[in-house]
Amino acid sequence: MNYKILLYILLSIACSEMSFAQSNDLFIPRNVQKALTDKTRSLDGKPGSNYWQNRSDYVMDIAFDPATRLLKGKEKITYFNNSPDTLRDIYVHLYPNFFKKGIARDFSINLKDEGDGVEIEKITYQGKVLSNESGKHQISYNGTLAILKLESPLLPKTKAELTFDWNYVLCKAGGVRTGTIDSTSFFVAYFFPHIAVYDDIDGWNDFQYTGGVEFYNDFSNFDVSITVPKNYTVHASGELLNPSDVLSQKYVKRYKEALISDKIINIIDSNDIAGKDITTQNDKNTWKYKAVNITDFAFGLSDHYLWDGSGLVVNKSTGRRVFIDAVYNKNSKDYYQVAKTARDEINYMSNVLPGYPFPFPKETVFNGVGGMEYPMMVNDSSVPDSDMVGLAAHEISHSYFPFFMGINESKHAWMDEGWAAYIDYMTASALYNIQLIKNSRVAQYKKAIGTDADVPIIVDSRYLKSPV
Repeated sequence: MNYKILLYILLSIACSEMSFAQSNDLFIPRNVQKALTDKTRSLDGKPGSNYWQNRSDYVMDIAFDPATRLLKGKEKITYFNNSPDTLRDIYVHLYPNFFKKGIARDFSINLKDEGDGVEIEKITYQGKVLSNESGKHQISYNGTLAILKLESPLLPKTKAELTFDWNYVLCKAGGVRTGTIDSTSFFVAYFFPHIAVYDDIDGWNDFQYTGGVEFYNDFSNFDVSITVPKNYTVHASGELLNPSDVLSQKYVKRYKEALISDKIINIIDSNDIAGKDITTQNDKNTWKYKAVNITDFAFGLSDHYLWDGSGLVVNKSTGRRVFIDAVYNKNSKDYYQVAKTARDEINYMSNVLPGYPFPFPKETVFNGVGGMEYPMMVNDSSVPDSDMVGLAAHEISHSYFPFFMGINESKHAWMDEGWAAYIDYMTASALYNIQLIKNSRVAQYKKAIGTDADVPIIVDSRYLKSPV
């Protein structure tokens, strides 16, 4: 069957069921009913006539010291209140506080990863420093949230400027989705104060990040400068703006060749590492990345990782290309094929399932810990070749769900993970071997079948716990 037709049928069934629910007065949550009444949402899934989204622009200067793992940041946020509501407070996610001593979590972590959490040095709102001195109580902290009380409310259809100065020590033992990979390789995610989503369903999405349930963020623009010592290459969400400032000329040439090449280019190979001439030899280099209309930003760095890349035309009618690269430890044997595998998979996703041209200008698969997705980035462990294709396909497919679609993972993981699981199943089946992924899917589900954990997949994610 044509997969585009299958996708259309599935979406049509879902919309029909929603219409059936309305016509038969089946239960619709009160917060969703209000959105329907206010005409910000509609039962057919299209935005209502009064639909709106808030958003932010982030300009960040980040400094990371690999020797101490100290991460310091200064960020300026322009926050756009496109809602019809007057906001008297602003909620801010401090995701790194997941590793703070005494915090509530869904599972145990390595004690080496526990720390003091994020130290907020200064916050300003509309140019004025927020403070708790003299009884002002303008900032309060609750787990992984900071709540800012505004003396001057943010009116509808206006914008505000906030700044944050902060620091914390990156987790040591590998962490959850972020942290140390080896003594000179790191993956840094969920690392900055991030304005929470204010939407027409729940108002402020003030969920606590406890590890199991994932994320929900506004679409934002990011302009990020990352300063690290020489010999470290940095790979991040977004497009690299200044390759000539941070890479020596030989590697700039290879990088630019890879951007337009249909063949895999070894930008950094194992013979290059020993020369320690890959980056410009300033004491420190500042890597500049820019990304438009994405929901989050992450980066990885190392002083000994290899780098393969190529370009791919994902939209034949416009000629638009995507840069696809793999960054990895030379001992990760499966990763020597990852750049090609990722390329094949993105080509399949763009033309077959879901059959929409890959929505971002690049995708980097970084050799990290576990398997986790970020806009334009994937953090994957090294795994046996038989598992690599499914793992890469799964995490890359998240580019569509949730990142392109803007899914609220904190409530609707079944949409995000469900679509990703379906796409990676079909991708691996079509390009490789169906058994590669079929066995792992069935084996995992067998552990839950018939237990009280085997509940309808549409249950709010916050009320679900993994059975394994």
